[in-house]
Amino acid sequence: MKPLKLVLSAFGSYGGTECVDFEKMKQGLFLITGDTGAGKTTIFDGISYALYGQTSGRRRDGDMMRSQYALDTDETYVEFTFCEMGKTYTIRRNPTWERRSRRKNKAGEYALTKESAKVELTMPDGKIFPGKMKETDQKIVEIIGMDMNQFSQVSMISQGDFMKLLLASSKERKEIFSRIFPTRIYWQVQNSLAEQEKKLYLELEDVRKTCRHELENVQCIPESSYREAWKEKGTFSDVDNSEWMKLLKAMIEESETFEKGLKKSLEKIDRILSAGKDFEEKELRKEQFLNEMKRLNDELPQIQQQVQEAGKVLEERRSCYEKEWPKKQEQWLILNREMPEYDRLAEEAKNLKQLRRRLQECTEAAANTEKKENEIKRLRETLVKEQEQLQDSGVRLNQAEQKLKECGEAMEVLKRLWNKKTLWENYISEEKAAKKKAEESIFHYQKMSQRHDLIYEKFIAAQAGLMAQKLVEGEPCPVCGSLHHPALHPESGQIIDRHMVDRAKAEREAAEKAVERARQDCQKLSEQGADLKSGILHEARGLMEDSERLFEEGCFWEKVYELGHHSQQEWQQAKRQWQQIKNENARFEENAVKLKEYEENQELLRNKHMNLMQQQASLAAEEKSRAEGMAVLQSKMSFDSKKEAEQRMNNLKKEMDLLKTALRQAEENLETWTGKFRLKQGRLGERRQMMSQAEREAVQAGEIYKALLEAGGWPEETSRDILAANREKLLEQEKNIYAVRQTNQKACARLEGLLKDYGEEQENFARLRHLSRIANGQMPGMPRIDFQTYMQRRYFRQMVDAANRRLIGMSSHQFLLECRSLDNLGRQGEAGLDLDVYSLVNDSIRDVKTLSGGESFMAALALALGMADVIQQEAGKIHVDTLFIDEGFGSLDENARNQAIRILSELAGTDRLVGIISHVSELKEQIEQKIVVKKTDRGSRLLS
Repeated sequence: MKPLKLVLSAFGSYGGTECVDFEKMKQGLFLITGDTGAGKTTIFDGISYALYGQTSGRRRDGDMMRSQYALDTDETYVEFTFCEMGKTYTIRRNPTWERRSRRKNKAGEYALTKESAKVELTMPDGKIFPGKMKETDQKIVEIIGMDMNQFSQVSMISQGDFMKLLLASSKERKEIFSRIFPTRIYWQVQNSLAEQEKKLYLELEDVRKTCRHELENVQCIPESSYREAWKEKGTFSDVDNSEWMKLLKAMIEESETFEKGLKKSLEKIDRILSAGKDFEEKELRKEQFLNEMKRLNDELPQIQQQVQEAGKVLEERRSCYEKEWPKKQEQWLILNREMPEYDRLAEEAKNLKQLRRRLQECTEAAANTEKKENEIKRLRETLVKEQEQLQDSGVRLNQAEQKLKECGEAMEVLKRLWNKKTLWENYISEEKAAKKKAEESIFHYQKMSQRHDLIYEKFIAAQAGLMAQKLVEGEPCPVCGSLHHPALHPESGQIIDRHMVDRAKAEREAAEKAVERARQDCQKLSEQGADLKSGILHEARGLMEDSERLFEEGCFWEKVYELGHHSQQEWQQAKRQWQQIKNENARFEENAVKLKEYEENQELLRNKHMNLMQQQASLAAEEKSRAEGMAVLQSKMSFDSKKEAEQRMNNLKKEMDLLKTALRQAEENLETWTGKFRLKQGRLGERRQMMSQAEREAVQAGEIYKALLEAGGWPEETSRDILAANREKLLEQEKNIYAVRQTNQKACARLEGLLKDYGEEQENFARLRHLSRIANGQMPGMPRIDFQTYMQRRYFRQMVDAANRRLIGMSSHQFLLECRSLDNLGRQGEAGLDLDVYSLVNDSIRDVKTLSGGESFMAALALALGMADVIQQEAGKIHVDTLFIDEGFGSLDENARNQAIRILSELAGTDRLVGIISHVSELKEQIEQKIVVKKTDRGSRLLS
């Protein structure tokens, strides 16, 4: 992928529209330089965002990239044109951002409208790719041949990222490589094996637990001959379980034999008990028949006397009924014929009552209507006078609204300005702390530098002293060749070795890095303060004169507070006036509506009053006529009311019903006693016949019972209680043996099912466990390197080989990187991706963390370039035409920096661009092609 042009509009630190024309760059190195925080890395962020919708390192979301310097009307977008396989593509992408609306709202103001995120891909034929955002993003990845992770590692090498890769542990490198290289499938294999091993182990353990639980439930019957054998052999084994299974089946057969014998004994005793019960029941039945015959002979004379008394009562009641009932019936019929006249009289009374009520309501309604008409007339006259006073309220309301709006806008600007006071005070405090920290770091660096120089001088002197102590008079000096040594170096009290010198050097370099970090922090704070001050003065420009002078003199915030207080008072006064006039205008409009309503209501009430007066006269005449007709009808009735007539009819009806009921009850009573007498006579005859049959059956049942007792070996005088007790004992024995047999049969069936595939599953588990331990690096006595790490190690060795091809030149043949061999890996923790340094000078191997700052940068840069080479190979032999390297050159001395520049120039060759993002001043002289980023009050600008 070769970039051609990049357009940034209101993006990041760029407030306006800036264009980077990569076609003007000649192949080779070019430098992107500028102050810290100016927006150098934002150029690569723009490329990453255009391609993938994300910034480099994913530190900021695309929606956060709208420039703080942009106006409401400025559009935020990135447009990137690049060449891939000889074809030109253009991507235009914008995040979600808020712009000023094109039309004013109801309040006359411009509101903010949200613009949704969009992406547009122009194909080589000039047509727009038709897919939605998701489909377009997939198409871009297909064209480039890399996803965001791979592109970030191949095209953008950041100092923090590749230094982290150099010094990372084996575990950390594993996580990094798993996101870049396609090794997840190997992790899935080893993880799947571990999960299958755990699952199969748990399944086997469940089988063992279930088998032991079932064996614990197995029981022996009290009479069992296998009790001792089961105690000895009835336990679960992982080797052979056939012997106790045979023993368990034999115990079940034994239980079945005992159970059958008990059932036969129970059947015999059940037949004896049944015969005894039958004999006893028939004897009892004979006694019952005898008692019932005696009772019937006693009851018949009493029932015959009751029949005679019931006949006398019937004759008396029939005589009374024939005498009284016809008289009462005649009276009831007369009253029944008069009943409709009572209904007519009640209806006339109801109508008269309703008529009088309507007359009363009409009279009251006419009086109320006249009263309301007078009240509306009075209210209308009052409103007319008030409307004359409120005629100009509309004009005064428009004037008050305009003044309130002006005061509110001024107050909002001052409030935003005052809220920045805390930011400015925090900045002053942070700047003071940063300067103090910088002074302390400089002082510490000077102290460490002096200490290193002193130790180094002592080390040189100590080396000379050691050499002098070995000189012998008459033997040549290895330095000057003299045979005479008049002044030997005295023996020093303290011996300074190379480790002390290296430690002092490392402390000095650490202090130097701390000075550089403190300097960068101060510079960053200074840039932030300048931006904050510029924004504050920009907002204050239209509110006060000489804002810059007041800010420098320290009176600025007092002036802002004074203006804000005054603005708030003006706004409150304007709001009170506006509210008062608004209320008056609303009352004016309401009064106009009410006047119209009063006129309409007054006319309606006048017409209603006239109608009510006419209705009143008509109802009075009708009421007089109905009252006279009702008096004539009342004089013809026997009772004063229908209720009294109905009461008399009900009484007559009850008296007639009582006569009829008494006669019917007397007839029924005679019939009942007559039927009882006949029934008792018939039942006595039946019981005599049944008594003879019961005597014969009792004799026969007794003979059968005695025969069964003799056959069962029981004495004739044996009671049924003894037989029942013996039966309960046999039944309890059968129940216990049945329960034991059922439990053992269920356990046997479950155990046979569990043991069916147990041996084969054990073999499968052993094989699976061996594979899982190998794949997850858990084999005893071997390094803890799993399948994924083993495959990542292949990529890592390729990266180290590619890195060493560049590092040997950058380090002047001093050292190389080396992937630690499997023989030297530890047995604890994760291993396999460890990195060492091989010294070409003294043929020794040391840890990569022992490299100095400059050496670490060269090694990390070479390793990052090596990883980029491997990623390109794995991504389908893609070729990256442009590479960005972010910072890191400040830690190199002049020689190492020249070597690094030479390697990068060779990497660029004749067909590739390599961009270095740095603020190191020496690089400006070494690299001819430059893009300079400059900060301004309106955002960053590009000077190429």
